[in-house]
Amino acid sequence: MTQMLNKMKTKPKLIPPVIKWTGSKRPIAYQLSNYFPKDANRFFDPFVGGGAILPYFNGHKSVAGDIIPELVNLWTLIKDDPEKVISEYKIRWSRLQNDGYTVYYKIRDNFNKTKDPLDFLFLSRTCVNGLIRYNKNGLFNNSLHHTRPGIHPERLSKIIMDWNRWIENITFVNQDYRKTLSTVSKGDVVFLDPPYVGTHARYIPQSFDYDAFFKELERLSEIGAYWILTLDGEAGDRVYDNKIPKNIFKKKYQLSTGKSPFSKVQNNKQDTILESVYLNFEPSVEMFASTN
Repeated sequence: MTQMLNKMKTKPKLIPPVIKWTGSKRPIAYQLSNYFPKDANRFFDPFVGGGAILPYFNGHKSVAGDIIPELVNLWTLIKDDPEKVISEYKIRWSRLQNDGYTVYYKIRDNFNKTKDPLDFLFLSRTCVNGLIRYNKNGLFNNSLHHTRPGIHPERLSKIIMDWNRWIENITFVNQDYRKTLSTVSKGDVVFLDPPYVGTHARYIPQSFDYDAFFKELERLSEIGAYWILTLDGEAGDRVYDNKIPKNIFKKKYQLSTGKSPFSKVQNNKQDTILESVYLNFEPSVEMFASTN
């Protein structure tokens, strides 16, 4: 049985992203936060990406990780030195406006040599449709979005300072998800948004062992941790199904996360994405309506 969320009494909040990330759960982050158990201890997000769920950890001591160094380094800078992030983005953005498109490609070349997280932020905010995309050699290869100037520094400044407050209690780590989860204890909450099947290689060259991942979910359940997993779903006529074992989750829901930017770029159309959400615990029943 698949279940759908009732409409919330208050409209879900859409928080502007500080880091643009394909597959972001921003459209449903507020809804997902309503799944969080009231007796939660700490929160963990081992596939942080654009961090859409982080503002809803509500001040708990938390850990967020990813295997992409420049991404984790950028999150750390936003937490520890937001003024530098704001200043460095303004410098790069102003160069682009004054000197033209070649600035973008010079910064992209530098990023591919140094993995500078501040270059990374600029590229994510000025590339085509904000798509973080790497080639098979691990080099960022998306092009400049010529018809858009990139987010204005003054607007981004406010967003960065807001996020700086929301993530003050979060520790960011650059490591494999299993290492991040090795310190999870009973009563902790884990939010998991692993690489989407069929699309994860668009970010960096890697393989992802789903069998090992499912075993990790079983381990988390055995120690008494709560977990919320967003995995597989549908995009237009494409169905992504990792065939998660039915014995390891208790509830399944489907939520619409909006339109696919990849289908817009590749096929000149926008497919609606339905994301599957799995829980290893019983949520508050009054929040949901059952459907067949």
